[in-house]
Amino acid sequence: MHPLALLGCRELNYGQHSVLPLQPFRLSVPEAALAGLLDEPFNHFIQTCRVDDLQYEESDLPELKQAGYPDITAMLAGHRPLLADMLLDFMIGDLLAAIGRASGYRPPRARHWGDMEAADGRAYFTINEVQKVTFADGQALFEGQGYYGEYVIWLTHGYVRK
Repeated sequence: MHPLALLGCRELNYGQHSVLPLQPFRLSVPEAALAGLLDEPFNHFIQTCRVDDLQYEESDLPELKQAGYPDITAMLAGHRPLLADMLLDFMIGDLLAAIGRASGYRPPRARHWGDMEAADGRAYFTINEVQKVTFADGQALFEGQGYYGEYVIWLTHGYVRK
């Protein structure tokens, strides 16, 4: 199993306070892999921005409009700061889901209290928030905070049958 198959991302209350202790993380993704991971959702987002800008005659992302609504390959070639901001603000969920799918991540399975086998389907590290996206040495770097072992807490502190 690929190590990233054990990585999850908090969906509900993403970026909000966590009662679990947060740990810093740094995830690097080869720039060459970004286009394959994000091509479809990125292009859909760009098209939506273009249509909205035409319809409302103003732009929520004037930098994107000024750049000519480039695809992800063109963004990597000439608009990295804009791409980093867009990934952080709009595409991080899509990116993490794509990384998970490519790595063999299995979403949590339905389970009942004390079901240790099903508990293995949980992420071993859950991203609470990505706080920074940068590019260096052919890598896209994602830095933020997350927490370990929700499945362990559930097993050791969960309901006990009587």
